[in-house]
Amino acid sequence: MIQHSDDEEPFYFSQRARFIDQLNLAAVGTAVSVSRHFIRLTLSKWHARSIEGDAALVVSELVTNAVKVTGVLDRQPTWVELETLSLVTVRLVGLDASVVIEVWDTSQQMPTLQKPDDDTEGGRGLLLVEETAKDWGSYRTPLGKLVWAEIPVPEAAPMTLPQRRKSERSNVKPAARADPWLLRSLLVGLQTI
Repeated sequence: MIQHSDDEEPFYFSQRARFIDQLNLAAVGTAVSVSRHFIRLTLSKWHARSIEGDAALVVSELVTNAVKVTGVLDRQPTWVELETLSLVTVRLVGLDASVVIEVWDTSQQMPTLQKPDDDTEGGRGLLLVEETAKDWGSYRTPLGKLVWAEIPVPEAAPMTLPQRRKSERSNVKPAARADPWLLRSLLVGLQTI
């Protein structure tokens, strides 16, 4: 996997998006769980539930990082803080063979991949994103930054109907034969209507 440089335009900007859904959230701790619900609902609507777990993990980490640098993560904000809270935007972009998760925030501080030791608390979020996503990167915007991660959507296997076991077939009675007189009577009745 490649982490793209801070100012490199993301690869998918030049592709045609099949689907796009977006959610704006206040930069508070509850934004993390709300973003996971948004991901699950959107992927279900797009028939891409096979990547739901990976996408929920990635969006959790990216939104947590965005709230840490722009809002209030570990406590309820005060009334005064509510007036000045930044927004965090979560956007899903459905491409032909993958889904891109974007998280935008108002901070110019770009994410950095850390290598924490075993005793360090935290700092593993982007490592999880790197392990889970096919690709990820960040991009500066005029009013902040956008961090994105691409998750491939596997092709759905064709569904096959269940097969009957031979022992079940022996108990099945053949369908009754059609009565020609009854069928003719039905036809005449339908024609008179």
